[in-house]
Amino acid sequence: MKIKFRNLCPLVVLIQLGCSTPNFQSDSIRFTEKDLPEPVLLKGHKFDFPQIINPRGILVTDSKAIVFERKNVQNDKFHIIDLVSESYVQSKGIDGLGPGEITVITQIEELDEPNKILTFDPEVRLFSKFDLLDTNRLAEDQFRAPETAYFITKATFTSDSSFLGNAVDGWSKYLHLTNSGDTLGIFGDWKDMIKGKELPNGYKEEELDANLVSSLFQGPLKINSSKKYAIKVGLRANYIDIIQIKDHKILTLFGSEKDIPDFEIGYWDGYQMPSLNPNSPTIYGDVYAGKASFFVLFKGKPYSQISDMTNLNRIFEFDYKGKILNQYQLDYPLFGFSIDENNRKIYGVTTDEEPNLVRFDY
Repeated sequence: MKIKFRNLCPLVVLIQLGCSTPNFQSDSIRFTEKDLPEPVLLKGHKFDFPQIINPRGILVTDSKAIVFERKNVQNDKFHIIDLVSESYVQSKGIDGLGPGEITVITQIEELDEPNKILTFDPEVRLFSKFDLLDTNRLAEDQFRAPETAYFITKATFTSDSSFLGNAVDGWSKYLHLTNSGDTLGIFGDWKDMIKGKELPNGYKEEELDANLVSSLFQGPLKINSSKKYAIKVGLRANYIDIIQIKDHKILTLFGSEKDIPDFEIGYWDGYQMPSLNPNSPTIYGDVYAGKASFFVLFKGKPYSQISDMTNLNRIFEFDYKGKILNQYQLDYPLFGFSIDENNRKIYGVTTDEEPNLVRFDY
């Protein structure tokens, strides 16, 4: 598998614009708290793996949980947990800039090859491929991009030879590209996210540039295993984009919280940037795109309170037509989660005083 691009935070990709045009369809649905089903209360079983220090996220794949750490953890960048025996296997990821080394992980994706994963290190714009079965703690392969010219904050593979990216330096929302940089599609418009909406501080739509508006709507982006749908959620803005990969269609779900967080216009290097109110809530902390439905982690409180044991997280389940299927009330605060759909188990990494792995049966 050869990868010829790199994912930045923001990610920058060199695009070779072809004959593709921004031809897409977009629609929206609004739901409120009254539309949510009665919550199903889930009781978590928290593990006590002493090797896990300060977890940032998790991927469930090949009957394993891959728990990755924040930057301040050195030389044990991610942990492999056997979910069948519920036992610790090993850690991987050596801190550094040398061959096979990484400094930070912000995202992990499974590959088509069994027991292979890809990690992303934004500081050196690097993807690293690891084998989950061998004992080598270094990456077996790493991939960089050529010179770059287009800013993307998140990216996910749509095939071995293409990926979907979320753009921030223009009004276009999504870029569908081949690994070599050819354009398969450019679609979605950030202007639609503020059109006709009440903006804070009396701002008008025409006062806001693309950099600021797109920055307001950043958040996780995940794709399902069939590569048919991708889901993008707002970390601070209240929306969910259901993206049909083949047709580049977008269905946007807006929730009961304010669509747009409170902000003031700031500037960085001559560009508008939103200065967010620290009391504005974090909306969707993570997403899992499943086979026939997807799940979003709803937080609904300021980042400073995400570890509080009050007003705990909920997970909403939708089908890919935007219909609400289930609401799950958790009893632990989570930073991220992943799901074993076959065995109906939700695995998460907690943000409480002693963060670790937790399992919920649903």
